[in-house]
Amino acid sequence: MKLLKSLLTFAGLATIVSFMTGCGSSGKQVVYPDFERTPAELNSWEYLLDENGKPKERITIEWYVNDSTFSWPGYGTDVVSKVIQEKTGVSIKFTTPVTDDGQKLATLISGDVLPDVVSIQSWYQQCSQLANQKYLFAVDELMDRWAPKMEATMEEDLWNYFQQGDGHNYGFPNLCFSDNYLSGEQLYPNGGILVREDWYKEACQAIGSDMTTPASFIAGCEYIKNKYNESIPFQLDAFTNEGNDSITWLAQHFATPFETEDGVYQDIRTDEHYQQMLRFLNECNKAGIIKPSNYSDTYAQIKTNISRGKVFVCAGTPQDYQVAYQNCFNNGINYIPLVLRNYDGDAPVLQDISGQGYLFSMISTNCKRPDIVIKLFDFLHSEEGQRLVAFGIEGETWEWTDASKTKIKWTDRYISGALQKNEEDAAWLQGYGLNSMTLMMNMSYIFKYKPMEGRKAEYIYIDNQKRPLTPYSYDFRPSFLKHDTAHDDFFTISTKAKKIDTKWSQALVEIIKANDYLQAYNNAISYANKQGLQDVVDFYKGSYRNTLEVLGLERGYPTHREGYVEPQTGPNGDFSYWIGATHE
Repeated sequence: MKLLKSLLTFAGLATIVSFMTGCGSSGKQVVYPDFERTPAELNSWEYLLDENGKPKERITIEWYVNDSTFSWPGYGTDVVSKVIQEKTGVSIKFTTPVTDDGQKLATLISGDVLPDVVSIQSWYQQCSQLANQKYLFAVDELMDRWAPKMEATMEEDLWNYFQQGDGHNYGFPNLCFSDNYLSGEQLYPNGGILVREDWYKEACQAIGSDMTTPASFIAGCEYIKNKYNESIPFQLDAFTNEGNDSITWLAQHFATPFETEDGVYQDIRTDEHYQQMLRFLNECNKAGIIKPSNYSDTYAQIKTNISRGKVFVCAGTPQDYQVAYQNCFNNGINYIPLVLRNYDGDAPVLQDISGQGYLFSMISTNCKRPDIVIKLFDFLHSEEGQRLVAFGIEGETWEWTDASKTKIKWTDRYISGALQKNEEDAAWLQGYGLNSMTLMMNMSYIFKYKPMEGRKAEYIYIDNQKRPLTPYSYDFRPSFLKHDTAHDDFFTISTKAKKIDTKWSQALVEIIKANDYLQAYNNAISYANKQGLQDVVDFYKGSYRNTLEVLGLERGYPTHREGYVEPQTGPNGDFSYWIGATHE
C-alpha cells in the first residue's frame, strides 16, 4: 500500500495549482442530464439489467488514474473485470501518466478534457479545486437521482471528512480504514524500523543492550559495520524534493506531536522532539553508519540493497520494498521491527495505516452518462462489489463459514492455486484478477473479512512485519488537514508552504551531514520563518480546528487524548499480534 501523506504535498503540482487559481470560477456550470430517476426498491445497478439479467446497454468510459504505477494487466479477460461488465454493462479504458510529475493532469485540466472518471491522490488540492471550479458532478446529487440507496452505505467518518464547504461530496477515497467496520480496533503502523534479526541478536549480545536508545542503536550499528565489511548499517529512504519518508517515521518514533498540549496545530519541524530526531541522524552520520551513497540512493538502489540482505537496519515504509523483503525471507534472512525511543525514553507514537485513503475517484462533468457511472460506483462500493474484487465469486474462490455470514474462508481450489499445489489451479487463479480493481477498495471491510489461510509463507511474513508495533500505532487522521481551498488566502498560503517545503527537503541532508547540526537546523528554520512559516501555521490552525470538529475530537495527538496509557512491550514490540505464525 502506498504511503499515506499527512501533510500538504506541493512538489510537482505548481502548474496545476497556478492554472486553477488563475481561472477563477472557470465560467463552467454544472448541468445534470435529464435521465429518468432510478427507483429505490432495488440496488441501483440491478436496474441496468433486463429480465434475463443482461445489460440493457453497454458503454465504454475512460478512467484516468493519476499514478504511473497503476495497472490492471488482465482487464477485459480476467473473471473480475468480466463480472463487473456483466453486472453494469460498463467497460473501462484506463489511462495513466508516463511519469508522476503532474504534467498529464495539468494538461487534462487546462484543456478542459478530463475523461469520465479521474482518480487523484486524496491529499492533492485539485480534488477540492476541481469541485470549486465546476469540473465535477457532486456524487450526492448523482446518488439522489440514480443510486438512491447508495448514500445510506457511506462510511460516515470518511463521508464527513471529504464533504466540501458547499455541503456536497465529489468522490470516494480508496484504501481507507473506516470506523464503520473497525470501530475501536487498533491497526498496525504505516511505516517503521526493521532490523535484520540474525545480525540484531549478534549486535545486542556484543554491546550488551537492545538498541532501543539512540546511543545503543548507534553502538549496535557500529558493531555490524566493523564486523561485516559489505553491510549497510543504517539505510534511509530516498531523499527527494518532497523530503524523506524515513524522516517521517523516525519523527514518530521520537514521539513528535503535531499539536500542542492545548490541542492547537503546530508544525512538527519546530518541535523539540523533531529536533532530537535530527540530532540522532546527525550522530549516526558522524559515526559512519549512514553511508555517503545513501544521500543519492534511488528507490531502486535501496530495493537492491535490501534484496541482497546487505541492510542491517532500515527506517522506511516496508510495503514499498515488499518484493525485496520477500527475497530475503526466501534466502533465510528475516527482518523484525525495532522499538527505538527518543533521548527522553518516550514511547513511539506511530501513524497507523488508516489515513484518508490514497486515490480519490471523481466523475467529471464531461461524463455523458453519469447515471450509469454512479451505478458502477455503487456496485464497486457495495459489500457485494468489495467481495468480488478482493475475494472473487462465492462458491468458486470463497465460501461463508456460518449462516450469519460473519466469516469467510477460501475454497480448496483457491488454496491449491494460491500455494501452487496444482498447476491448473494456479493458472486458473492467476487469471481471476483478484485485487486488481483497487480504485474503490474499502480496506476496513476487506480487513475484517479477509481469510488468513491459503497464503504462502513469504506473504505471511510480509503481513506480520509491522504487526508487533501495533501497541504504538494510532489513528493520525487529525493530521490530514481539511483545508478551505475556496478561502481567499489559500493560494498565497499554498505558495509559501511549497517554497518552505522544497527548501526544507534540501536542508535535511545538510542538517544530517553538518558539523554543527543545531546551527544547520536553525538556519533552515530561519529561512522558513522569513518565507512566512508563521502565516502557514496560522492558516493551518484553522484547518486543524475544522478537522477535529469533523472527526468529533477535542484533541488529535494520541498522547493528548483521554485514556492514553504508554504501551509496554519488548524491544521488538509484541509478537502476539502476529497472524498465522509464531515468532521464536
